[in-house]
Amino acid sequence: MNGNTHLSPLEGARALLGEHYKNYVIIVQDFDEPTTYNITYSDPFVAKGLLDSANNYHQAYLSGGEQEEIEWLWTDDDEEETD
Repeated sequence: MNGNTHLSPLEGARALLGEHYKNYVIIVQDFDEPTTYNITYSDPFVAKGLLDSANNYHQAYLSGGEQEEIEWLWTDDDEEETD
């Protein structure tokens, strides 16, 4: 190893979030390239759910808080029912 442990800001954010959160999505846009973005996430399936949820929240925010009620369906995969 050459001793250079400098991380890019995106790599640093990913490392920090990975230490403290189970799941995350990071979307960033460079100043010099306003038509492109970089995205990284902890899990592709969880990222889809987080992005959908964030989009619903953001749409409600933009519409002044009018949001249809969301029905949550919770499942617990860790516990199996036994008969």
